[in-house]
Amino acid sequence: MSMTMRMSGRVTALALAAVLGVAAVAKAPDSVYFPEGYRHWTVARFKLIGPGSPNYEKQGGFRHHFANAKALGSWGKFRDGSVIVDERVLATLDEHGIWQAGSLGHVAVMRKDSKNFAATGGWSFNFFSANDTAVGLTPAQAKAACFDACHKAQEARDFVFSDPRS
Repeated sequence: MSMTMRMSGRVTALALAAVLGVAAVAKAPDSVYFPEGYRHWTVARFKLIGPGSPNYEKQGGFRHHFANAKALGSWGKFRDGSVIVDERVLATLDEHGIWQAGSLGHVAVMRKDSKNFAATGGWSFNFFSANDTAVGLTPAQAKAACFDACHKAQEARDFVFSDPRS
């Protein structure tokens, strides 16, 4: 076999491996999606849910709502590719009456993908407890716990509760 044929075979094998590698990285619509680096996005909303709230036990703490550029640019009628992250950080009141950030409580993720998530208003929902970034909820669990139980009621707002801070 000539040197040219061997080089050509190696290039073809490398190209095939690269294509297969890209295919392996592409995720199915129902696979787990966690937006690495979301803390570098814009904080669209920030709030503190304190002990006076009826939702304190389940939802209390500092809430940071991060949004990617697509979400910020299309708020209210979100374009595909929009991502909103609701990060809950547990909070305690110290001896001086100052709220202090504690550990991470959960990370909830909404990702707009109208083609693959029509049954949930075009949104993929997931919920990650503490430091979980790989498991979250199954699509059926996320639909029941996030969409059906809460976000479905916000259809007029494209299924999103909050507005960005002004």
